[in-house]
Amino acid sequence: MAWKTYLILYFGTDGKKPTDTAQDLENLGFSTEFGSVDFIYSWEEKPSKEQVLGLADKVADALAESGAVFNIDTRKDSNE
Repeated sequence: MAWKTYLILYFGTDGKKPTDTAQDLENLGFSTEFGSVDFIYSWEEKPSKEQVLGLADKVADALAESGAVFNIDTRKDSNE
């Protein structure tokens, strides 16, 4: 089973446009999804706590001045 980080975004009305924010996240390696999550990051192997927090730091940097807030959830993908 693959490990994935699921990202849910809550856009603000100030700052960057959602399309620009989505592009920034895709540049970090996230894929855009539709449904209960907005983006998914796939890991090659089980990530460490430091790797997940490092990814969260990169997301926070990408969202700086966007007005958006986010939630991440990293777990094994039970569909694979």
